[in-house]
Amino acid sequence: MYEVQATVGPVHILKPAYGSDLLRELNDFVHSQGINLAWFSGLGAVSRATIRYYDQPKQEWVDLEHDQRLEVSGMVGNVSLLNGEPIVHAHITFADEQGRCFGGHLGPNTLVFNMEILLTTLSAAKSVVRKMDAQTGLTIWH
Repeated sequence: MYEVQATVGPVHILKPAYGSDLLRELNDFVHSQGINLAWFSGLGAVSRATIRYYDQPKQEWVDLEHDQRLEVSGMVGNVSLLNGEPIVHAHITFADEQGRCFGGHLGPNTLVFNMEILLTTLSAAKSVVRKMDAQTGLTIWH
């Protein structure tokens, strides 16, 4: 099992701008603040969404577009390093107007209606780094 001990650092309360791209906002924030390790959660609503699903047997990503207003019943994610740069990795669950839920990886062009996010920075003696894993075809912690 991979393990790195970390301590909790500053905590940020975030509200991305209406109409902004949620994934871009998160990535821009961690880059501008120099955050290399963090855990976050959030809730709110979006005016449209892109969910990314990883087809495990094919080892390829499938983008699912939802051009509808959706509640964000939960979002959880982390920040770590990929090729020396911070990268946001987020999973998100949406609910439609009938309360049906679906989710996956947060994709680009998911537009904020309103979001409330708590981002907790972490510090560790060694960097948490993502590298390509031949078995899964994913960039995962190594």
